[in-house]
Amino acid sequence: MGDIGSGGGFFIREFSREVGSKGQVYAIDTHQKSLDCIEDDIQTEGIQNVQTVLTNPDRIKLPEKIVDIFFLRNVFHHISNQIEYFQNLKGSLKDNGKIAFIDYNRRKLSFTGIFGHYTSEIVLLDIMKQAGFSLLEKHDFLPDHLFMIFEKGP
Repeated sequence: MGDIGSGGGFFIREFSREVGSKGQVYAIDTHQKSLDCIEDDIQTEGIQNVQTVLTNPDRIKLPEKIVDIFFLRNVFHHISNQIEYFQNLKGSLKDNGKIAFIDYNRRKLSFTGIFGHYTSEIVLLDIMKQAGFSLLEKHDFLPDHLFMIFEKGP
């Protein structure tokens, strides 16, 4: 499991429980201070299946075919060169690997709409198709958010 843009580690504990003692969670971020906070938390709590990964904004360097699923929450709209970014990420996914996105959906009269902190569904679908992924699932239970899961596709 790879949590891209893990920030302060909000989802890390849950992902750690979910993958269990035989799984591995990668807390991936471009900010060392965020990863330091996660390191402190996992050491304090004795969590041993989380590894922090400092990365640059353009590319994540992980071994080939090591991750079952990458998770991005409110990160997609911050990535430049999105097609290339996800094409590169594909190499670290196992053959049946997936990428799950939760991102703000556009609302005109909101902070996210005014300042561009959102991703429209049509843009996400287009970018992921160009990167070589196809839509596997779409969920509508999060208000004002997209929740979409992609798999390696034709």
